[in-house]
Amino acid sequence: MRRYTSSLIAVTLVGAGILGFVGCQGNTDGGSAASPDYEDGVFVGDETSTGSIRVQLVHSHLAVGETTGFKVTVTDSKGQPIPDTRVICDSEKGVALIEPTSGYELTNGEGVMSGVIGCAAPGSYQMVCRLSVGANRRQFVSVGCTGDVPSGFTGFPGAGGGGLGGGTQSNDDGEIQITDAGFDDDGTSASTTVPTDASVDIVQEADCNVSTTTLDTEPFYDTYAVLNVENNLQERVTLLYLECSVTGVDGSSNTADCGTIGLTRSSNSTLEANNDSAIIQVPVFKAYNGGKYVGNPTSGTGTRITSSGLFTVSFRLYYQRASDAGGDGTDLPYITASATASFGNVNRCP
Repeated sequence: MRRYTSSLIAVTLVGAGILGFVGCQGNTDGGSAASPDYEDGVFVGDETSTGSIRVQLVHSHLAVGETTGFKVTVTDSKGQPIPDTRVICDSEKGVALIEPTSGYELTNGEGVMSGVIGCAAPGSYQMVCRLSVGANRRQFVSVGCTGDVPSGFTGFPGAGGGGLGGGTQSNDDGEIQITDAGFDDDGTSASTTVPTDASVDIVQEADCNVSTTTLDTEPFYDTYAVLNVENNLQERVTLLYLECSVTGVDGSSNTADCGTIGLTRSSNSTLEANNDSAIIQVPVFKAYNGGKYVGNPTSGTGTRITSSGLFTVSFRLYYQRASDAGGDGTDLPYITASATASFGNVNRCP
């Protein structure tokens, strides 16, 4: 069962925990998805020529401690392979990116980049690969890690990965996960699927047609995160609020927080047990005075987005299980995901 909901917001700015895109320490050793400013010159998608990326795992279910290969195939709009294009991959904590440890590598002459991943902890996790240009060119795949941690197993020293966060909440009665994430920036706010266009307009044109005396401002909208959430637990869950963060959008190395964004339509944010799913849309970037902000610009705590390029936004979605509804609301479980957006001056003048 799949449903769609566009959530209203109640914003309270808090000191949210930071989820960086660069890999975490521990059994993955944190070598993921470096150099977001790198750009290739061969894969520049537009409305008539977009191409595709495909991620394939040799095995999607592994015992903890086991490894498997994967390959990423990049083709142009005619289905021809694109060589020498940088592919960037990352994973949630629990899946180690053994090869390439840097998180990125060029495709070969057949348009293929290959690698190896390993299961470092039990659970269900996401892995994503994307191109360093065309932020909408990405694919998520799921990796299931089963069984107990073997005696003496210490992970995969030197491996990358782990930059997508904490992974799926998984236990004996199932799992809940964000299966895909993207952005809606064109004012439609009615997506029934996760959009593949990840362009975010950060500057509003004051006048679309300077040759006339009529002021014609460019259409300029709040940016919504669009998340596909799937509940495979054996009980109902209620999605409560979203936190997000992104680093470097103001030209510095600082991390900007979206704050805590409540899903106030709780009835539409309830997922029934056993394979219920929903597309939720949550406003994360605010259009204000011709600019785009992370956080609340009217309170003086928002961060204006001034840098163009590819940036990865990290999400943390909190929820409550039906069996915990009588609790005090503290130590709520959460699931994580991230999505890459292309920030820039997008011309939406008619």
